[in-house]
Amino acid sequence: MYAARRRDKGVTTLFISNNIPQFRIFRDIMYNPTFEEICQRVNIAIGILFKNDIFLLTNGVHERSISHKLAEYLQTLFPDWNVDCEYNRKGDATKILKGLKDCDEYIRTDRVYPDIIIHQRNTKNNLLVIEIKINNTNSECDIEKLKLFTSDPEFKYSYGLFVRFRRINKPDLQWFEEGREKPDNHPV
Repeated sequence: MYAARRRDKGVTTLFISNNIPQFRIFRDIMYNPTFEEICQRVNIAIGILFKNDIFLLTNGVHERSISHKLAEYLQTLFPDWNVDCEYNRKGDATKILKGLKDCDEYIRTDRVYPDIIIHQRNTKNNLLVIEIKINNTNSECDIEKLKLFTSDPEFKYSYGLFVRFRRINKPDLQWFEEGREKPDNHPV
């Protein structure tokens, strides 16, 4: 499995082996993918993760390791965006979500470090924020983060995604938009 990019006359074409779809990105225009395109790209990245890094999913590796690998695959699928893990900045300031510390007695601050974000650094272009959990660990605060990130005017991510990995089984996906769970979630 591999991914490659080729640039020709202002167009970037992304090729992924094994008959996985191709994406053409026009670099001259800021391209905001549709929800369906985002879902498709996320599903491709998860598929690559399962193919290349199943060891991480089956051997109790920390969610940060899984987030990192998934972010690498997402970066190849979102070449005009920045894909960052544990990104704690909003411009020059620390990223804070007011009210988050109220969701759990053990959280002492409203400072946040999303598992993965797809954005353009130092702008208000925030496409997707992703929180990841492994197996049955508590996800209440992660769900609350996604609701806040997609509704708070300070951040206003277009979409939020909660991914629960369950070893080699298909992960559970919950999509969020404007502070609410989307009723038309797209399974992997």
